[in-house]
Order: sequence, then C-alpha cells, then structure tokens
Amino acid sequence: MAAIDARPGDAFVEELEQMRDQYGMMQNQPRRGSPTREQGAASRRRGLRGGSDNHAFTGEQFLNCTDKTIRRKQLQKSMDEGGQSYFGGPIPSHPTLAKWEATAYGLTAEEIAQLEQEDLTPEQLIARGWRIATCRTAPWPVAIGTSYVGEGGTFLRSVNEPEKVAAEIEALRKKFEEWDVDDLEKATANARVHALADEDHGSHTQNVIRSFINTPELQEEMRKTFILRYYSRSSLF
Repeated sequence: MAAIDARPGDAFVEELEQMRDQYGMMQNQPRRGSPTREQGAASRRRGLRGGSDNHAFTGEQFLNCTDKTIRRKQLQKSMDEGGQSYFGGPIPSHPTLAKWEATAYGLTAEEIAQLEQEDLTPEQLIARGWRIATCRTAPWPVAIGTSYVGEGGTFLRSVNEPEKVAAEIEALRKKFEEWDVDDLEKATANARVHALADEDHGSHTQNVIRSFINTPELQEEMRKTFILRYYSRSSLF
C-alpha cells in the first residue's frame, strides 16, 4: 500500500540508501575483482553470455522520457554506454571494456565470441527481460531509477570513499600484473571507466529520483523496483 503522503526528495533517496545497506548485508564479496583468476573468469563468462543489453535498457529509458533536459542527459548516457569512440571521443563501449577485462582473467577472443552467441540462462532471461520491460512500461522516472542500484552505489562510493575505490583499482592492477597480463591499461579500463562514468550517471539518476519521483504512487513503485533490481543484479533470487 502506498504511503498517504509522498516523502520529500532527499528523504526518499535516503530511504533507498537504507534499503541498499539492508540488502547489501546479504552479500559477502570483494568490491572489485575476484579472489582468484578462475573465479574471475567464471564471473566474466556469466556476464558475457548472450551478449550485452546496454543498448536495450538505456534506449528504452531515453524513449520513455518526456523531460527535455533529462532526455538529453539520457542520450549522453547511451553514447557513454555504447562507446564515445563512435562519436570522436576517447572511451570505447562498455561491452568492449568488459571483453578487455575478461581477456585479463584468461578468456580467449574465441571463447568470448562463442559466449556472446549462446542463449541466456532462464535466470538471466527473466532478469534482463524484466529490466527492459520495466524501462519500457514503467513511468519514465522509475525506468531511469532502475539504474540507481548499480550506478548509485558506485557514485556514493566515489564521493564518500574515493581513497578506497582508488586502492581497489590499484590492487586489481597489481593482481593482473602478478598474472603476467600484457596490457594492464586495458585490463583495468573497465574498473577505471565505471568508477568515473557511474559517478556522473549515478548522480544524474539520483537527481531524477529526488526531483521526479514525487508522488506516493511513484515512490511505492520505485521501492518495489529498487528491491527487484537489487535482487536481479545480485543474483539473490
């Protein structure tokens, strides 16, 4: 049941952060990287299977949005996800970054190509399908809000724990160096770029939630969506 009155924007964002803390306690895993190369490779295989859905959900978020300023920001986000390099910028697509990192964990180009062509697991199909359907059919602030679970967490860590984030990326770099990975810049690019991009994207998503999810009905829908997105992203169901 929806609350009688909508909570002020800052208070509602804080409520979501309390939910993040609550569900975050269910996980016990390193912030960045994996303890062993084998565990890292297994995780990257799961992520690469069936290819990337970045264009699908960011595209739906953009198409759904009716606010001109936010819509422009969403278009910029789609360009970031899809690769600034296509538009004269320096950063390749996020799927490309993921492949570079997977290579550092020991996957070959042939294995990556095969994984991208494989069918999704039933669990992946449900999780990805739900995300894309939500971005297509939910009110546009809630659709954009689905990104807050991941990007919001990175944004807050970049603001509140910049030294820890930098240390984790450096530790990842040293781990790849110990494994004799040839190109350490490419190997760590996924972590480095997301630390910067998600700081910008997470701040944007938080502002959308604060400013546009401003009715009891929208806030209740955002609560449910936040929980479902957290579960699907964290493989908790």
